[in-house]
Amino acid sequence: MSLLLSAYRAVFFISLLLAVPVLAQPVVDAELEAALDAYIMLSTTDIPAAEQKLLELEQQHAANPAIASRVRLLSYLVNYQFYQQDGERLEQRLQQLLAQAELTENADTLAEIYATELEIRLYQTKLNEAFVNLERTEQSVSRAVTPRVRYYANNVIARLYKADQQFEKALEHFILALDAVSETDDAFTLRRRAFLNYNIAHVHTELRNWLQARTLTEQNIAEAKKYGHDGFLPDLYLLLGYIAGSEKDYQRAVQINQQGLASANASGRDSTALIFENNLGATYIQMAQYAEAKTILLQALKRAEQLQDEHSKQLIMQNLGFIRVMQGEHDEGIAQMESTMRYLSQHSAKTEYEPYYEWLAKAYAAAGRYKEQADTLLEQMALQADIRKADSESRLAALQDRFDSKAKAQQITILEQENALHAQLLENQRLQQQLVWLVVVIVAFAAVMVFQLYRKVRRSNKKLYETNKLLAYQSQRDVLTGLYNRRALQEYLQKRALKRREGDLAITSVTGFLLLDIDFFKRINDNFGHAGGDAVLQSVAQRLQDSCRDKDMVVRWGGEEILLVLDNIDPAQVSSFVQRVLNCIAEQPVMFDNQPIAVTVSGGFIHLPFAGISEVQLDWEKVLQIADMALYLSKTNGRNQACMVEGINTSFAEVESQLHSDLAGAIRAGHVTVTTINGPGGNVS
Repeated sequence: MSLLLSAYRAVFFISLLLAVPVLAQPVVDAELEAALDAYIMLSTTDIPAAEQKLLELEQQHAANPAIASRVRLLSYLVNYQFYQQDGERLEQRLQQLLAQAELTENADTLAEIYATELEIRLYQTKLNEAFVNLERTEQSVSRAVTPRVRYYANNVIARLYKADQQFEKALEHFILALDAVSETDDAFTLRRRAFLNYNIAHVHTELRNWLQARTLTEQNIAEAKKYGHDGFLPDLYLLLGYIAGSEKDYQRAVQINQQGLASANASGRDSTALIFENNLGATYIQMAQYAEAKTILLQALKRAEQLQDEHSKQLIMQNLGFIRVMQGEHDEGIAQMESTMRYLSQHSAKTEYEPYYEWLAKAYAAAGRYKEQADTLLEQMALQADIRKADSESRLAALQDRFDSKAKAQQITILEQENALHAQLLENQRLQQQLVWLVVVIVAFAAVMVFQLYRKVRRSNKKLYETNKLLAYQSQRDVLTGLYNRRALQEYLQKRALKRREGDLAITSVTGFLLLDIDFFKRINDNFGHAGGDAVLQSVAQRLQDSCRDKDMVVRWGGEEILLVLDNIDPAQVSSFVQRVLNCIAEQPVMFDNQPIAVTVSGGFIHLPFAGISEVQLDWEKVLQIADMALYLSKTNGRNQACMVEGINTSFAEVESQLHSDLAGAIRAGHVTVTTINGPGGNVS
């Protein structure tokens, strides 16, 4: 069995253990319920014996008339089949379970059916399919009364939202699951509460709600000690240590990691102990206590070699290299850090090794190698841009896939309605032929039926028309801001190119591109939460729409970037327009929760066509790359400004390579003419 399946099995059996029923629900079989309880208890100690017992229960109770108990049995069988890695048999069992929904209107039973389906799709990482069916699960669980079912369904829904990084909604359903647990008072109540509080603390950590995360984790540690749940302590100390470090309470982080190291050693969890040792070393480095850091990191290095954990070994070597630099061994320490950076860049995700550029830059600065420090910081910025772009594209693709799945489900529903309507028409015709001898009755009946069918057809057509309009609108709009998305921009520019080829667009027609990025947007999210960041994005989007003409496009380019596409703009009016845009963003703060948020933007501007160069040589995508480099220059030169690329002072052949890769170099060489427009108040860096 793979490690991934083992992890799924652990989560499933924890869910089952914590979901033992405490209240009888309608249409249950007491004997079968007791047997299922025994199966859950057995699964915590002897999985093979538990699986054998479950298969025996299937043979004895597959046709049990108590639908709630039968559904619970089928739910466990579906999860059992998932672990067998037989996809065809799993789908058969799942369809057997879903068929039970046609036999009952009981909310508890429906919630268990639909929650089981969601859990399987979550395990299969089929999030789009899960979200298509999420609404019916939420509706069922909102009407459920049994604590076991409410706990289980809300727990599954919360994990689905958490996997999709919708942390606020995940928190809402974890709390609903906790409410269900509070209605119980049995041998499992403490474990259920600890399990949920641990998950809730994790969500608060993702949302940077440090106080709530710390309070819950400290409460869990106290209860684990009180009730002898020592095996849970290392995980809790890991979370609490991360929270303390994030709050920059490094002295407390040291104490917590020392406690966690002791608990991990006592539990024989060497890999977890290694994490604590490396965390201790990193915390000591933050406190500039390099001797203490070196001692614990050398201990961690020895453990990593014993565990043959090359990745952890490289992270430790990175920290040790930094210590060598700070203790005066500049060249040796930097060489060691550069070596580990090469390893990490080849064997880790970009998001994992990107923060280490900052420490390498600090090492260069400590050694007085300032040019290498600057180059490293520039490389880090480029990597951050790649990460943001990849994250934005990934999220956009996921949202589009989810939207397509939802739209497909709606279309299927509409087709089913149309087929039902067609079948009704055929049935009416058959009845009319059979009742021909009652002419008067038939005429009256037919008139009524035709009128009703006409109304149904009109309603169906109207619904189809409205759905198609909504699909067309949503396919070109950003969900949060209502701005155009990249798909809409691509369609616009393709139509523009076609008009230009066919001569419908004047040769002198100029399109302006103004690419804007909200300054210090991460700081806004950190200080005011993601809801505050969303409010800023929406306000900036509205201000930009108000500043543009009806024929211009305002596009959410990705993350906090917004692109203005200015149709047939007069070059003489560009400077005043850019100034007006900077002013409208910066002059008034965005109000969120009665708090003002100061907002500025940085931008890069360019025309299409650029400097008289054919769009065959320099198309809109390449022009936007230049605008992006101009935006980057605005950021590095102090923010709250826009860099306008106006023309070239040499031949295109000579400056072409620089335009694509080194705009700053082209400017310094005098090959490119630029103008900088400053926002109100000057630089904000």
